[in-house]
Amino acid sequence: MSYPVTPFTALQWDASLASTLADASAALARLDGRVCASSVRTSWKLRAGWAGYAAALQLQQSPLEEIDIIAERCSLRLPARPVPRTEDEPFAAYEGWFSQLNEADGRHWTENLPFTFERPAGWDDSPALIRALTLLDQFSRADRTSAPWLAFPVLLRRLGIARIALPCMVVGDAAQRSLRDARPALLKRLLKQVTRAAEAGLERLDRLETNTRRAAITIASEHRPGKLETLSLITLSRPCLAARSAAPLLGLTISGAGKLLERAVRLSLLTEISGRGTWRTYVAPDVAVALGVCAAPRGRPQSLSTMAPDAAIILSNFEREMAEIDAMLEKLGIDREL
Repeated sequence: MSYPVTPFTALQWDASLASTLADASAALARLDGRVCASSVRTSWKLRAGWAGYAAALQLQQSPLEEIDIIAERCSLRLPARPVPRTEDEPFAAYEGWFSQLNEADGRHWTENLPFTFERPAGWDDSPALIRALTLLDQFSRADRTSAPWLAFPVLLRRLGIARIALPCMVVGDAAQRSLRDARPALLKRLLKQVTRAAEAGLERLDRLETNTRRAAITIASEHRPGKLETLSLITLSRPCLAARSAAPLLGLTISGAGKLLERAVRLSLLTEISGRGTWRTYVAPDVAVALGVCAAPRGRPQSLSTMAPDAAIILSNFEREMAEIDAMLEKLGIDREL
């Protein structure tokens, strides 16, 4: 195969480009390590998939945004936002793409490429991330659909750059197909995209983990939590709920599910987004941020640790409780010493 343009692997390096590569590689490694070790990895991949798919559509000049992907995948009708109208089927590729992300296959990275791969100049000496972007670059000119952009998370995994497919790592640039921009500048932009996508994915993971810990602490402090714990677990995989959809999952009536959802809102475990008096819709706090309903928290995060009460308070409460027990036993005519 002849290369009409200079491949990224054959570009001359300078200090600025090397620094950009180091930043991108470090950000990607941090995200991969954190996601692999996270207890909410599956829930994060679901949410990161919305961001990644939205990025691929925008690279295809689609007017749809992440909020539209969330609404479609969660069957939401968002107030004050028109239903997306497009001539094609923008959501058609999502199911197959997301299934591929979850495949634990050992396929070689050359599989499913729509072109015959021949190693370009400098391939053997190039860093793995530059090889991945070189493949993306060739893929984007061989296939004019969104497939090249969506394939990048899988390429990162198959090349050994990431241990799992990271759905948010969808990057690309229109200049890869137009061939108008200088190749070093284009590569630098792509590397910066990798950095931003990895950092955004890490922020998304932080919000999800923080909300999960806060929910656990809140539920543990409730005197009668009921099915709040079950509801919290459901929202990890079903982050959008209504009373009608939650009732069978909770084993409650629609009325009972509605009351539980309202209680979750009061405890900040869920956010109501429909603005209706009846048939309300609720989403998890991190999804509310993604939808733009709530602002992302800023500044130093609040501590989630709970301070142990002072020993004097513990002893005072113990003495009070024992006095109450003695009074109750005395009324019943029972000697506590027996």
